[in-house]
Amino acid sequence: MNLLGRAITVALGTIGFVASAQAATYVVTAKANGFNQKLEREVEAAGGVVTARLPQIGVAIVESDNASFASRASTVTGIRSVVKDITLQFEVPENEAVDANAANPPNSGDDDRFFDLQWGHAAIDAAGAWNRGFRGKGATVAVLDSGIACAHPDIAPNLLAAQSASFVAGETYCLQRINAFNHGSHVAGTIASPDNGIGTIGVAPEAKLIAVKVLSEVTGSGSFAGIIQGIVHAADQGADVINMSLGVRGGLPVNGPGANEVHELINATARATRYARKQNALIVVSAGNDGRDLDKDSSTQICDSNNECFNANLRAFPGELPAVLTIAATAPIGWAKDPNGNLDYLASYSNYGQSAIDFAGPGGDAEYPGNESCTVAGITNPCWVFDLVFSVGGYRQVTPDGPVTPSYNWTAGTSMAAPHVSGVAALIVGKNGGEMSPAAVERVLRQSADDLGKPGNDSHYGAGRVNAARAVSQ
Repeated sequence: MNLLGRAITVALGTIGFVASAQAATYVVTAKANGFNQKLEREVEAAGGVVTARLPQIGVAIVESDNASFASRASTVTGIRSVVKDITLQFEVPENEAVDANAANPPNSGDDDRFFDLQWGHAAIDAAGAWNRGFRGKGATVAVLDSGIACAHPDIAPNLLAAQSASFVAGETYCLQRINAFNHGSHVAGTIASPDNGIGTIGVAPEAKLIAVKVLSEVTGSGSFAGIIQGIVHAADQGADVINMSLGVRGGLPVNGPGANEVHELINATARATRYARKQNALIVVSAGNDGRDLDKDSSTQICDSNNECFNANLRAFPGELPAVLTIAATAPIGWAKDPNGNLDYLASYSNYGQSAIDFAGPGGDAEYPGNESCTVAGITNPCWVFDLVFSVGGYRQVTPDGPVTPSYNWTAGTSMAAPHVSGVAALIVGKNGGEMSPAAVERVLRQSADDLGKPGNDSHYGAGRVNAARAVSQ
């Protein structure tokens, strides 16, 4: 079975309905973009308990232990659909860890001791934007992900705790695990780690962060209900940029078994993304890591464990939602050996397709052949490790009674590409006083991107790989 086939099998094998012994969770969508209290009462009269009402988009999250709830609620006048929530297993990238006390040499002269490992910043010329006086001050970025390492020194100074929230049952938005890579912290650090002389620097080091947990920090799974609520929350909290480094391997089936339910859940999520854009939030999402041409998401055979097959049309999620910017990943091959070499190869895993990709950003890759060692900034690793993206990892504790210290990690994926673009968007918003329409931000991104690949919009880089220095010079 080829890589695409394996990826799709994994995706379908990890989609499941959210339920418990007591109750199931439903996403209830109204026909109109409104959900008033009268409609809420009628849904509850059908046997449900509304746990979240989102009148902004005409959606409610409902729990019910009544087996006939869906059929009964579907007959309520004004209701479009009643669908059991689905939990999705999102991608957990491979990563390498480094001790936070490893070295302090930087060749650049910057006092953040890991800045010289951040080749992605060089690719987009982040320092060029900083040298022009723009560091993201006045911009706010919401990170919809697996929570955040709230006490990490490269996160805490820019975190807006009062606006942060969790939509994962039983988990707070602050990371609780130790000695475990945290995806959300890595993403947030790339966007807005402060320039504080400690570790890494974000693309927009003076932007503020809102942590919105929609994925479990333990399993990496999340539900449509959580994602929908998270998008609306971020928009209502005034986020200028919403980063969604989420990706379901293989995408979601839009025909065949369960496709009607998936369609309704996608529709409800699309209402949330459109609402966020109307609230002046630019949504930046990862394209996905299947190495798939999104222009040709059709006629893919999917087989279950009983070897029953059907031909599916697939949709990248969230990459093919409306009102989002979808980001492909770029990477060097052997950067540690040639820091001045090409940083803009399309990553081997990155999804692509002219109909879907808006921009590209540094995402890292492990294509460099061989395992010989290289040393960069006083740190020695196999050379290919340095081609990954370096950022905040979480917390680590070497011994059971030892101190808990901040950790940093290398990893790769379109999940790492999206936050580079979100950081550039934050620089643009900050330059313009902290309030811009998404269309205006996108226009600047397009005008300033480095046009790689064929001239104009292309399947690999979209409008181009973002350029921070040129973006703040527009």
